[in-house]
Amino acid sequence: MYNRVLITTDGSESNRDAVDSGLELASRFGSSVTALCVFDVGSYGNIAQTYGLGDEREYMIKACEGALKYVMEKGEEMGLEVTPKIIAGHPAETIIEESKNYDLVVCGTLGKTGMKRMLLGSVAEKVVRMSQCPVLVCRNPVEE
Repeated sequence: MYNRVLITTDGSESNRDAVDSGLELASRFGSSVTALCVFDVGSYGNIAQTYGLGDEREYMIKACEGALKYVMEKGEEMGLEVTPKIIAGHPAETIIEESKNYDLVVCGTLGKTGMKRMLLGSVAEKVVRMSQCPVLVCRNPVEE
Protein backbone atom coordinates (compact mmCIF):
# COMPACT_ATOMS: atom_id res chain seq x y z
CA MET A 1 0.00 0.00 0.00
CA TYR A 2 2.66 2.51 1.03
CA ASN A 3 5.85 1.36 -0.67
CA ARG A 4 7.68 4.67 -0.34
CA VAL A 5 7.19 6.82 2.77
CA LEU A 6 8.50 10.36 3.17
CA ILE A 7 8.88 11.45 6.80
CA THR A 8 9.43 15.17 7.25
CA THR A 9 11.27 16.52 10.26
CA ASP A 10 12.41 19.82 11.66
CA GLY A 11 14.20 18.22 14.59
CA SER A 12 11.82 19.61 17.19
CA GLU A 13 10.61 17.63 20.15
CA SER A 14 7.05 18.18 18.94
CA ASN A 15 7.89 16.41 15.65
CA ARG A 16 8.96 13.15 17.29
CA ASP A 17 5.44 11.69 17.49
CA ALA A 18 5.14 12.10 13.73
CA VAL A 19 8.53 10.49 13.15
CA ASP A 20 7.69 7.57 15.43
CA SER A 21 4.30 7.07 13.76
CA GLY A 22 5.79 7.22 10.28
CA LEU A 23 8.50 4.72 11.13
CA GLU A 24 6.00 2.36 12.76
CA LEU A 25 3.77 2.50 9.71
CA ALA A 26 6.72 1.94 7.36
CA SER A 27 7.81 -1.04 9.44
CA ARG A 28 4.35 -2.63 9.25
CA PHE A 29 4.09 -2.13 5.48
CA GLY A 30 7.72 -2.97 4.69
CA SER A 31 8.12 0.48 3.13
CA SER A 32 11.26 2.25 2.09
CA VAL A 33 11.73 5.43 4.13
CA THR A 34 13.19 8.80 3.27
CA ALA A 35 13.62 11.38 6.03
CA LEU A 36 13.43 14.94 4.72
CA CYS A 37 14.56 18.12 6.38
CA VAL A 38 14.02 21.36 4.49
CA PHE A 39 15.90 24.45 5.49
CA ASP A 40 13.93 27.55 4.76
CA VAL A 41 15.89 29.68 2.34
CA GLY A 42 13.91 32.69 3.54
CA SER A 43 15.07 32.46 7.13
CA TYR A 44 18.50 30.84 7.28
CA GLY A 45 20.38 34.11 6.82
CA ASN A 46 18.47 35.76 9.66
CA ILE A 47 19.21 32.90 12.05
CA ALA A 48 22.90 32.83 11.28
CA GLN A 49 23.22 36.62 11.59
CA THR A 50 21.43 36.56 14.94
CA TYR A 51 23.99 34.12 16.33
CA GLY A 52 26.98 35.72 14.58
CA LEU A 53 27.69 32.68 12.45
CA GLY A 54 29.82 32.97 9.34
CA ASP A 55 28.49 30.56 6.78
CA GLU A 56 24.71 30.51 7.03
CA ARG A 57 24.25 27.63 4.61
CA GLU A 58 26.74 25.45 6.48
CA TYR A 59 24.97 26.21 9.75
CA MET A 60 21.56 25.23 8.33
CA ILE A 61 22.92 22.01 6.83
CA LYS A 62 24.33 21.07 10.24
CA ALA A 63 20.97 21.87 11.85
CA CYS A 64 19.23 19.62 9.32
CA GLU A 65 21.74 16.84 9.92
CA GLY A 66 20.94 17.12 13.62
CA ALA A 67 17.21 16.99 12.86
CA LEU A 68 17.66 13.85 10.75
CA LYS A 69 19.77 12.12 13.38
CA TYR A 70 16.76 11.10 15.49
CA VAL A 71 14.95 9.62 12.48
CA MET A 72 18.04 7.69 11.40
CA GLU A 73 18.72 6.30 14.88
CA LYS A 74 15.09 5.39 15.56
CA GLY A 75 14.82 3.74 12.14
CA GLU A 76 17.96 1.72 12.79
CA GLU A 77 16.56 0.55 16.14
CA MET A 78 13.48 -0.68 14.26
CA GLY A 79 15.53 -2.43 11.58
CA LEU A 80 14.61 0.11 8.90
CA GLU A 81 16.98 1.66 6.42
CA VAL A 82 16.27 5.38 6.30
CA THR A 83 17.61 7.55 3.50
CA PRO A 84 18.33 11.10 4.69
CA LYS A 85 17.58 14.05 2.42
CA ILE A 86 18.29 17.75 2.93
CA ILE A 87 16.84 20.34 0.57
CA ALA A 88 17.10 24.13 0.62
CA GLY A 89 13.75 25.72 -0.15
CA HIS A 90 10.46 26.77 1.32
CA PRO A 91 9.25 23.87 3.49
CA ALA A 92 5.65 23.48 2.28
CA GLU A 93 6.48 23.92 -1.40
CA THR A 94 9.46 21.58 -1.19
CA ILE A 95 7.49 18.84 0.59
CA ILE A 96 4.66 19.18 -1.94
CA GLU A 97 7.11 18.84 -4.82
CA GLU A 98 8.76 15.82 -3.19
CA SER A 99 5.37 14.18 -2.57
CA LYS A 100 5.23 13.27 -6.27
CA ASN A 101 7.83 10.58 -5.59
CA TYR A 102 6.14 8.93 -2.58
CA ASP A 103 3.04 6.96 -1.60
CA LEU A 104 2.67 8.68 1.78
CA VAL A 105 3.99 11.84 3.44
CA VAL A 106 4.18 11.93 7.24
CA CYS A 107 4.49 15.28 8.99
CA GLY A 108 3.84 16.81 12.37
CA THR A 109 1.92 19.88 13.39
CA LEU A 110 1.63 21.83 16.60
CA GLY A 111 -2.11 22.23 16.11
CA LYS A 112 -2.11 26.01 16.35
CA THR A 113 -5.51 27.60 15.92
CA GLY A 114 -6.97 31.05 15.44
CA MET A 115 -4.65 34.04 15.31
CA LYS A 116 -1.46 32.02 15.94
CA ARG A 117 -2.19 29.89 12.88
CA MET A 118 -3.05 32.93 10.77
CA LEU A 119 0.17 34.69 11.72
CA LEU A 120 2.48 31.70 11.47
CA GLY A 121 0.79 29.68 8.75
CA SER A 122 0.93 25.94 8.68
CA VAL A 123 3.27 23.85 6.59
CA ALA A 124 1.20 20.76 7.34
CA GLU A 125 -2.01 22.46 6.22
CA LYS A 126 -0.48 23.46 2.88
CA VAL A 127 0.96 19.98 2.38
CA VAL A 128 -2.41 18.34 3.09
CA ARG A 129 -4.16 20.59 0.58
CA MET A 130 -1.64 20.26 -2.24
CA SER A 131 0.27 16.99 -1.82
CA GLN A 132 0.38 14.55 -4.71
CA CYS A 133 -0.14 11.59 -2.34
CA PRO A 134 -1.89 10.88 0.98
CA VAL A 135 -0.60 12.75 4.03
CA LEU A 136 -0.55 11.57 7.64
CA VAL A 137 -0.47 14.55 9.99
CA CYS A 138 0.39 13.80 13.60
CA ARG A 139 -0.91 16.57 15.83
CA ASN A 140 1.02 17.56 18.90
CA PRO A 141 -0.76 19.71 21.50
CA VAL A 142 0.25 23.34 21.74
CA GLU A 143 1.73 24.37 25.05
CA GLU A 144 -0.17 27.34 26.42
